[in-house]
Amino acid sequence: MPRSNSPLPLTAIGLSLLGALFLYSLPLHNSLVFWRPPFVLLISIYWLLVLPQHLGITFVWLLGLLLDLLYGNVIGQNALAMSVTAYLLKTQEYRVRHLNLPFQCLAALFIVIIYQTLWVSTRLISEDIALGWRVFYPALSSALIWPLLAGTLYRLHHLFH
Repeated sequence: MPRSNSPLPLTAIGLSLLGALFLYSLPLHNSLVFWRPPFVLLISIYWLLVLPQHLGITFVWLLGLLLDLLYGNVIGQNALAMSVTAYLLKTQEYRVRHLNLPFQCLAALFIVIIYQTLWVSTRLISEDIALGWRVFYPALSSALIWPLLAGTLYRLHHLFH
């Protein structure tokens, strides 16, 4: 992923995040719900890697807080999981940004596993629920859609650049 030295492309970021919220809101059959990738997290990962000088952990924390408010989660659940994940990504951003596409897919897999682990941990603290291994299915689907998502966001970024 090339690093951008241009001004912040608010239009591209805004449109991609609206698209992520739309995809996250689409109704799915019960058997597919656990496979839904965390689109907002994946898009924020992309923008953190492409525009690291403009976007940071606070941006991702605010997105997580927005998700908590929009979808009725415990306030701070997504915000905490996304901001810790963003921090860990920022510590390795140079390495991840320069990986080839198959290894970027693996990086997306591990990033989403970390996010899901934090998200499930905070959910287990606040609620008494039984979650199985299917809670990690979004990590697999995220790795599979990463090439399509990164390519689409790359074109969107250069369309508004």
